[in-house]
Amino acid sequence: MDEMMQFEAMDYRVSDLPYTDYCVDPSTPGKEVWHRVQEDSELCGVILQREDQLVGMISRRRFLERMSRPYSLEIYLKRPIEAILELENVPVLEVPGDARIDEVAAAALNRPIELVYEPVVVIIPDQPPRLVDLHVLLLAQSQMLAATNAIVQQKTAELQSSLDRLTEEQNKVREYTRLLEIKQMENKQRNDLLQAQQEELSRKTKEIEELNQKFVRIGQILSLEGKKAFQATFSGVNSICNTTDQIISIGEALEKELEAVDSATKIIEDVSKQVRHLAVQAAVVANQSGGQLAGFGYITSEIGKLVSQTFEASSQVNRIATRFRTKIQENGEAARSTAETARSLIQKIQRAEVALAELEAAVGTALTPASSPEEVQAVIRDGSDSSTRLQMVDDPTTQVQSEAL
Repeated sequence: MDEMMQFEAMDYRVSDLPYTDYCVDPSTPGKEVWHRVQEDSELCGVILQREDQLVGMISRRRFLERMSRPYSLEIYLKRPIEAILELENVPVLEVPGDARIDEVAAAALNRPIELVYEPVVVIIPDQPPRLVDLHVLLLAQSQMLAATNAIVQQKTAELQSSLDRLTEEQNKVREYTRLLEIKQMENKQRNDLLQAQQEELSRKTKEIEELNQKFVRIGQILSLEGKKAFQATFSGVNSICNTTDQIISIGEALEKELEAVDSATKIIEDVSKQVRHLAVQAAVVANQSGGQLAGFGYITSEIGKLVSQTFEASSQVNRIATRFRTKIQENGEAARSTAETARSLIQKIQRAEVALAELEAAVGTALTPASSPEEVQAVIRDGSDSSTRLQMVDDPTTQVQSEAL
Protein backbone atom coordinates (compact mmCIF):
# COMPACT_ATOMS: atom_id res chain seq x y z
CA MET A 1 0.00 0.00 0.00
CA ASP A 2 2.86 2.41 0.84
CA GLU A 3 4.53 1.57 -2.46
CA MET A 4 1.33 2.40 -4.37
CA MET A 5 1.04 5.71 -2.54
CA GLN A 6 4.66 6.51 -3.41
CA PHE A 7 4.09 5.75 -7.07
CA GLU A 8 0.87 7.78 -7.05
CA ALA A 9 2.71 10.68 -5.43
CA MET A 10 5.25 10.54 -8.26
CA ASP A 11 2.50 10.53 -10.88
CA TYR A 12 2.21 14.32 -10.99
CA ARG A 13 0.54 16.13 -13.88
CA VAL A 14 1.63 19.39 -15.43
CA SER A 15 -1.52 21.06 -14.09
CA ASP A 16 -0.18 20.46 -10.52
CA LEU A 17 2.90 22.68 -11.08
CA PRO A 18 3.19 26.37 -10.13
CA TYR A 19 2.08 28.56 -13.01
CA THR A 20 1.26 32.15 -14.14
CA ASP A 21 -1.96 33.02 -15.94
CA TYR A 22 -1.28 36.59 -17.03
CA CYS A 23 -3.41 36.90 -20.18
CA VAL A 24 -3.94 40.10 -22.19
CA ASP A 25 -5.66 41.05 -25.41
CA PRO A 26 -3.29 41.58 -28.34
CA SER A 27 -4.34 45.23 -28.46
CA THR A 28 -3.12 45.86 -24.93
CA PRO A 29 -0.47 48.65 -24.86
CA GLY A 30 3.07 47.51 -24.35
CA LYS A 31 3.41 49.96 -21.47
CA GLU A 32 0.93 48.06 -19.37
CA VAL A 33 2.72 44.77 -19.97
CA TRP A 34 6.06 46.44 -19.25
CA HIS A 35 4.91 47.69 -15.86
CA ARG A 36 3.49 44.25 -14.95
CA VAL A 37 6.73 42.51 -15.89
CA GLN A 38 8.69 45.02 -13.85
CA GLU A 39 6.46 44.62 -10.81
CA ASP A 40 6.16 40.78 -10.85
CA SER A 41 9.56 39.12 -10.91
CA GLU A 42 7.93 35.68 -10.90
CA LEU A 43 6.07 36.37 -14.13
CA CYS A 44 7.57 34.07 -16.77
CA GLY A 45 5.68 35.54 -19.73
CA VAL A 46 2.44 36.94 -21.07
CA ILE A 47 -0.29 35.13 -22.94
CA LEU A 48 -2.08 36.91 -25.78
CA GLN A 49 -5.70 35.81 -26.09
CA ARG A 50 -8.57 37.21 -28.14
CA GLU A 51 -12.07 36.07 -27.22
CA ASP A 52 -10.93 32.78 -25.65
CA GLN A 53 -8.70 32.13 -28.62
CA LEU A 54 -4.98 31.75 -27.98
CA VAL A 55 -3.09 34.17 -30.22
CA GLY A 56 0.40 33.69 -28.93
CA MET A 57 2.86 33.93 -26.05
CA ILE A 58 5.80 36.21 -25.27
CA SER A 59 8.25 34.95 -22.68
CA ARG A 60 9.73 37.24 -20.08
CA ARG A 61 13.24 36.66 -21.50
CA ARG A 62 12.29 37.63 -25.07
CA PHE A 63 10.18 40.60 -23.89
CA LEU A 64 13.05 42.03 -21.81
CA GLU A 65 15.54 41.41 -24.59
CA ARG A 66 13.30 43.21 -27.07
CA MET A 67 12.72 46.15 -24.70
CA SER A 68 16.41 46.48 -23.88
CA ARG A 69 17.31 47.34 -27.45
CA PRO A 70 17.87 51.03 -28.36
CA TYR A 71 14.68 53.05 -28.84
CA SER A 72 12.56 49.99 -28.03
CA LEU A 73 10.92 51.63 -25.04
CA GLU A 74 9.87 54.72 -27.06
CA ILE A 75 8.64 52.50 -29.86
CA TYR A 76 6.83 49.57 -28.12
CA LEU A 77 5.51 51.17 -24.94
CA LYS A 78 3.06 53.17 -27.00
CA ARG A 79 2.19 50.42 -29.43
CA PRO A 80 0.03 47.31 -28.69
CA ILE A 81 1.78 44.18 -27.42
CA GLU A 82 0.78 42.44 -30.65
CA ALA A 83 3.57 44.38 -32.41
CA ILE A 84 6.24 42.59 -30.38
CA LEU A 85 4.49 39.25 -31.01
CA GLU A 86 4.67 39.88 -34.74
CA LEU A 87 8.39 40.50 -34.46
CA GLU A 88 9.22 37.54 -32.27
CA ASN A 89 6.79 35.08 -33.96
CA VAL A 90 7.81 32.20 -31.57
CA PRO A 91 6.00 28.86 -31.92
CA VAL A 92 4.05 28.00 -28.78
CA LEU A 93 4.23 24.54 -27.14
CA GLU A 94 0.72 23.76 -26.01
CA VAL A 95 0.12 20.77 -23.73
CA PRO A 96 -3.06 19.52 -22.00
CA GLY A 97 -3.37 19.89 -18.22
CA ASP A 98 -3.40 16.14 -17.61
CA ALA A 99 -0.08 15.57 -19.43
CA ARG A 100 2.66 13.89 -17.40
CA ILE A 101 5.51 16.12 -16.25
CA ASP A 102 8.21 13.85 -17.69
CA GLU A 103 6.44 13.78 -21.05
CA VAL A 104 6.07 17.60 -21.12
CA ALA A 105 9.72 18.05 -20.08
CA ALA A 106 10.86 15.70 -22.83
CA ALA A 107 8.74 17.62 -25.39
CA ALA A 108 10.11 20.98 -24.20
CA LEU A 109 13.71 19.82 -24.38
CA ASN A 110 13.18 18.36 -27.83
CA ARG A 111 12.43 21.87 -29.27
CA PRO A 112 15.07 23.76 -31.24
CA ILE A 113 17.86 25.17 -29.14
CA GLU A 114 16.60 28.79 -29.44
CA LEU A 115 13.18 27.68 -28.11
CA VAL A 116 14.30 25.33 -25.34
CA TYR A 117 13.92 27.87 -22.54
CA GLU A 118 10.49 29.11 -23.62
CA PRO A 119 7.62 28.54 -21.17
CA VAL A 120 5.03 25.91 -21.91
CA VAL A 121 1.36 26.82 -22.38
CA VAL A 122 -0.96 24.53 -20.43
CA ILE A 123 -4.49 24.24 -21.77
CA ILE A 124 -7.21 23.18 -19.30
CA PRO A 125 -10.85 23.06 -20.43
CA ASP A 126 -13.07 25.85 -19.07
CA GLN A 127 -10.06 27.61 -17.56
CA PRO A 128 -7.73 30.35 -18.87
CA PRO A 129 -4.45 29.12 -20.31
CA ARG A 130 -1.44 28.87 -18.02
CA LEU A 131 2.28 29.40 -18.41
CA VAL A 132 4.68 26.96 -16.77
CA ASP A 133 8.30 28.01 -16.76
CA LEU A 134 10.87 25.52 -18.01
CA HIS A 135 12.80 25.95 -14.78
CA VAL A 136 9.75 24.90 -12.77
CA LEU A 137 9.13 22.01 -15.15
CA LEU A 138 12.74 20.77 -14.93
CA LEU A 139 12.81 21.25 -11.15
CA ALA A 140 9.65 19.17 -10.80
CA GLN A 141 11.10 16.52 -13.07
CA SER A 142 14.33 16.55 -11.04
CA GLN A 143 12.37 16.12 -7.82
CA MET A 144 10.41 13.30 -9.40
CA LEU A 145 13.64 11.69 -10.57
CA ALA A 146 15.12 12.08 -7.09
CA ALA A 147 12.02 10.56 -5.55
CA THR A 148 12.11 7.82 -8.15
CA ASN A 149 15.78 7.23 -7.43
CA ALA A 150 15.06 7.09 -3.69
CA ILE A 151 12.29 4.61 -4.32
CA VAL A 152 14.60 2.63 -6.61
CA GLN A 153 17.30 2.66 -3.95
CA GLN A 154 14.74 1.62 -1.34
CA LYS A 155 13.48 -1.11 -3.61
CA THR A 156 17.06 -2.11 -4.32
CA ALA A 157 17.79 -2.29 -0.59
CA GLU A 158 14.59 -4.22 -0.02
CA LEU A 159 15.46 -6.46 -2.95
CA GLN A 160 18.94 -6.96 -1.52
CA SER A 161 17.42 -7.71 1.87
CA SER A 162 15.00 -10.10 0.24
CA LEU A 163 17.90 -11.60 -1.69
CA ASP A 164 19.85 -11.98 1.57
CA ARG A 165 16.84 -13.60 3.22
CA LEU A 166 16.39 -15.76 0.15
CA THR A 167 20.07 -16.75 0.32
CA GLU A 168 19.68 -17.48 4.03
CA GLU A 169 16.56 -19.53 3.31
CA GLN A 170 18.41 -21.32 0.52
CA ASN A 171 21.21 -22.11 2.95
CA LYS A 172 18.61 -23.38 5.40
CA VAL A 173 17.02 -25.42 2.63
CA ARG A 174 20.44 -26.86 1.76
CA GLU A 175 21.03 -27.67 5.43
CA TYR A 176 17.55 -29.19 5.71
CA THR A 177 18.22 -31.13 2.53
CA ARG A 178 21.49 -32.42 3.96
CA LEU A 179 19.78 -33.37 7.22
CA LEU A 180 16.96 -34.96 5.24
CA GLU A 181 19.47 -37.00 3.28
CA ILE A 182 21.09 -38.08 6.54
CA LYS A 183 17.68 -39.00 7.93
CA GLN A 184 16.87 -40.88 4.75
CA MET A 185 20.14 -42.80 5.05
CA GLU A 186 19.37 -43.55 8.70
CA ASN A 187 15.85 -44.62 7.76
CA LYS A 188 17.28 -46.83 5.01
CA GLN A 189 19.67 -48.40 7.49
CA ARG A 190 16.81 -48.89 9.96
CA ASN A 191 14.68 -50.40 7.21
CA ASP A 192 17.52 -52.72 6.22
CA LEU A 193 18.00 -53.69 9.86
CA LEU A 194 14.26 -54.15 10.27
CA GLN A 195 14.13 -56.30 7.16
CA ALA A 196 17.01 -58.41 8.46
CA GLN A 197 15.25 -58.72 11.81
CA GLN A 198 12.04 -59.69 10.05
CA GLU A 199 13.90 -62.35 8.10
CA GLU A 200 15.53 -63.57 11.31
CA LEU A 201 12.13 -63.53 13.01
CA SER A 202 10.64 -65.48 10.12
CA ARG A 203 13.43 -68.03 10.40
CA LYS A 204 12.97 -68.25 14.16
CA THR A 205 9.23 -68.59 13.64
CA LYS A 206 9.78 -71.53 11.32
CA GLU A 207 12.12 -73.10 13.86
CA ILE A 208 9.51 -72.53 16.56
CA GLU A 209 6.88 -74.13 14.34
CA GLU A 210 9.13 -77.14 13.84
CA LEU A 211 9.80 -77.31 17.59
CA ASN A 212 6.08 -76.89 18.09
CA GLN A 213 5.34 -79.89 15.90
CA LYS A 214 8.06 -81.89 17.67
CA PHE A 215 6.63 -80.82 21.01
CA VAL A 216 3.18 -81.93 19.89
CA ARG A 217 4.50 -85.31 18.81
CA ILE A 218 6.50 -85.69 22.02
CA GLY A 219 3.43 -84.71 24.02
CA GLN A 220 1.34 -87.26 22.18
CA ILE A 221 3.98 -89.96 22.71
CA LEU A 222 4.37 -88.91 26.34
CA SER A 223 0.61 -89.05 26.81
CA LEU A 224 0.36 -92.50 25.20
CA GLU A 225 3.35 -93.94 27.05
CA GLY A 226 2.24 -92.26 30.26
CA LYS A 227 -1.16 -93.89 30.02
CA LYS A 228 0.49 -97.26 29.42
CA ALA A 229 2.87 -96.70 32.32
CA PHE A 230 0.01 -95.63 34.59
CA GLN A 231 -2.00 -98.68 33.60
CA ALA A 232 0.97 -100.97 34.27
CA THR A 233 1.62 -99.15 37.54
CA PHE A 234 -2.00 -99.51 38.55
CA SER A 235 -1.87 -103.23 37.74
CA GLY A 236 1.39 -103.66 39.71
CA VAL A 237 0.11 -101.69 42.66
CA ASN A 238 -3.15 -103.66 42.68
CA SER A 239 -1.13 -106.88 42.53
CA ILE A 240 1.01 -105.62 45.42
CA CYS A 241 -2.10 -104.81 47.39
CA ASN A 242 -3.56 -108.26 46.70
CA THR A 243 -0.27 -110.00 47.59
CA THR A 244 0.01 -107.90 50.73
CA ASP A 245 -3.52 -108.87 51.74
CA GLN A 246 -2.62 -112.54 51.17
CA ILE A 247 0.55 -112.15 53.25
CA ILE A 248 -1.46 -110.58 56.05
CA SER A 249 -4.01 -113.41 55.84
CA ILE A 250 -1.25 -116.04 55.87
CA GLY A 251 0.41 -114.33 58.84
CA GLU A 252 -2.86 -114.33 60.72
CA ALA A 253 -3.36 -118.06 59.90
CA LEU A 254 0.21 -118.85 61.01
CA GLU A 255 -0.35 -116.90 64.19
CA LYS A 256 -3.41 -119.06 64.90
CA GLU A 257 -1.36 -122.22 64.20
CA LEU A 258 1.34 -120.94 66.54
CA GLU A 259 -1.28 -120.51 69.21
CA ALA A 260 -2.18 -124.21 68.72
CA VAL A 261 1.53 -125.09 68.92
CA ASP A 262 1.76 -123.09 72.13
CA SER A 263 -1.18 -125.00 73.53
CA ALA A 264 0.38 -128.32 72.55
CA THR A 265 3.71 -127.26 74.01
CA LYS A 266 2.05 -126.37 77.30
CA ILE A 267 0.32 -129.75 77.32
CA ILE A 268 3.66 -131.44 76.64
CA GLU A 269 5.27 -129.45 79.46
CA ASP A 270 2.46 -130.41 81.79
CA VAL A 271 2.75 -134.07 80.77
CA SER A 272 6.55 -133.88 81.16
CA LYS A 273 6.15 -132.42 84.61
CA GLN A 274 3.72 -135.16 85.57
CA VAL A 275 5.97 -137.85 84.09
CA ARG A 276 8.91 -136.38 85.92
CA HIS A 277 6.91 -136.33 89.09
CA LEU A 278 5.93 -139.95 88.56
CA ALA A 279 9.54 -140.85 87.75
CA VAL A 280 10.68 -139.22 90.97
CA GLN A 281 8.02 -141.10 92.89
CA ALA A 282 9.02 -144.35 91.14
CA ALA A 283 12.66 -143.74 92.03
CA VAL A 284 11.72 -143.12 95.61
CA VAL A 285 9.71 -146.33 95.65
CA ALA A 286 12.54 -148.24 94.04
CA ASN A 287 15.01 -146.96 96.60
CA GLN A 288 12.73 -147.95 99.40
CA SER A 289 12.20 -151.46 98.00
CA GLY A 290 15.90 -152.10 97.78
CA GLY A 291 17.16 -154.69 95.44
CA GLN A 292 13.76 -156.00 94.51
CA LEU A 293 13.17 -153.16 92.03
CA ALA A 294 16.73 -152.64 90.79
CA GLY A 295 15.66 -152.84 87.13
CA PHE A 296 12.79 -150.48 87.75
CA GLY A 297 15.26 -147.84 88.89
CA TYR A 298 17.00 -148.03 85.61
CA ILE A 299 13.69 -147.52 83.88
CA THR A 300 12.83 -144.53 86.00
CA SER A 301 16.25 -143.13 85.28
CA GLU A 302 15.66 -143.44 81.54
CA ILE A 303 12.19 -141.95 81.94
CA GLY A 304 13.75 -138.97 83.70
CA LYS A 305 16.20 -138.49 80.87
CA LEU A 306 13.38 -138.73 78.35
CA VAL A 307 11.36 -136.21 80.33
CA SER A 308 14.33 -133.84 80.42
CA GLN A 309 14.79 -134.19 76.69
CA THR A 310 11.08 -133.67 76.13
CA PHE A 311 11.14 -130.57 78.31
CA GLU A 312 14.19 -129.24 76.46
CA ALA A 313 12.49 -129.89 73.11
CA SER A 314 9.36 -128.16 74.37
CA SER A 315 11.45 -125.16 75.43
CA GLN A 316 13.10 -125.01 72.04
CA VAL A 317 9.71 -125.22 70.35
CA ASN A 318 8.51 -122.36 72.57
CA ARG A 319 11.52 -120.27 71.68
CA ILE A 320 11.08 -121.01 67.97
CA ALA A 321 7.37 -120.21 68.17
CA THR A 322 8.16 -116.98 69.97
CA ARG A 323 10.69 -115.95 67.32
CA PHE A 324 8.34 -117.11 64.58
CA ARG A 325 5.50 -115.08 66.13
CA THR A 326 7.77 -112.04 66.29
CA LYS A 327 8.68 -112.47 62.62
CA ILE A 328 5.03 -112.94 61.71
CA GLN A 329 4.16 -109.71 63.52
CA GLU A 330 7.00 -107.88 61.78
CA ASN A 331 5.87 -109.34 58.46
CA GLY A 332 2.30 -108.24 59.16
CA GLU A 333 3.45 -104.73 60.04
CA ALA A 334 5.55 -104.63 56.87
CA ALA A 335 2.60 -105.91 54.83
CA ARG A 336 0.26 -103.32 56.30
CA SER A 337 2.88 -100.60 55.70
CA THR A 338 3.26 -101.87 52.14
CA ALA A 339 -0.52 -101.76 51.68
CA GLU A 340 -0.66 -98.18 52.97
CA THR A 341 2.26 -97.28 50.70
CA ALA A 342 0.49 -98.91 47.74
CA ARG A 343 -2.72 -96.98 48.46
CA SER A 344 -0.75 -93.74 48.80
CA LEU A 345 1.01 -94.59 45.55
CA ILE A 346 -2.37 -95.06 43.85
CA GLN A 347 -3.46 -91.59 45.00
CA LYS A 348 -0.21 -90.06 43.75
CA ILE A 349 -0.54 -91.86 40.41
CA GLN A 350 -4.11 -90.59 40.06
CA ARG A 351 -2.92 -87.01 40.63
CA ALA A 352 -0.07 -87.58 38.17
CA GLU A 353 -2.58 -88.91 35.64
CA VAL A 354 -4.67 -85.74 36.09
CA ALA A 355 -1.55 -83.59 35.53
CA LEU A 356 -0.66 -85.62 32.43
CA ALA A 357 -4.23 -85.14 31.15
CA GLU A 358 -3.84 -81.39 31.61
CA LEU A 359 -0.54 -81.50 29.72
CA GLU A 360 -2.19 -83.52 26.94
CA ALA A 361 -5.04 -81.00 26.75
CA ALA A 362 -2.55 -78.11 26.62
CA VAL A 363 -0.57 -79.81 23.84
CA GLY A 364 -3.57 -81.02 21.85
CA THR A 365 -5.85 -77.98 22.17
CA ALA A 366 -3.94 -74.76 22.84
CA LEU A 367 -0.89 -75.65 20.75
CA THR A 368 -1.39 -75.98 17.00
CA PRO A 369 1.16 -75.91 14.16
CA ALA A 370 0.01 -72.38 13.30
CA SER A 371 0.41 -71.07 16.83
CA SER A 372 2.28 -67.83 17.36
CA PRO A 373 5.57 -67.74 19.30
CA GLU A 374 3.77 -66.12 22.25
CA GLU A 375 1.24 -68.98 22.34
CA VAL A 376 4.07 -71.51 22.13
CA GLN A 377 5.83 -69.87 25.07
CA ALA A 378 2.56 -69.82 27.05
CA VAL A 379 1.99 -73.52 26.38
CA ILE A 380 5.60 -74.30 27.25
CA ARG A 381 5.09 -72.50 30.58
CA ASP A 382 1.90 -74.50 31.15
CA GLY A 383 3.76 -77.67 30.23
CA SER A 384 6.50 -76.69 32.64
CA ASP A 385 3.89 -76.27 35.40
CA SER A 386 2.42 -79.66 34.56
CA SER A 387 5.89 -81.19 34.51
CA THR A 388 6.54 -79.60 37.87
CA ARG A 389 3.35 -81.15 39.22
CA LEU A 390 4.43 -84.52 37.78
CA GLN A 391 7.79 -84.14 39.42
CA MET A 392 6.11 -83.22 42.71
CA VAL A 393 4.05 -86.42 42.39
CA ASP A 394 7.04 -88.56 41.46
CA ASP A 395 9.18 -87.38 44.36
CA PRO A 396 6.81 -88.51 47.14
CA THR A 397 6.37 -91.86 45.35
CA THR A 398 10.11 -92.35 45.36
CA GLN A 399 10.18 -91.44 49.04
CA VAL A 400 7.36 -93.89 49.81
CA GLN A 401 9.12 -96.61 47.90
CA SER A 402 12.27 -95.90 49.93
CA GLU A 403 10.25 -96.11 53.15
CA ALA A 404 8.68 -99.41 51.97
CA LEU A 405 12.10 -100.86 51.30
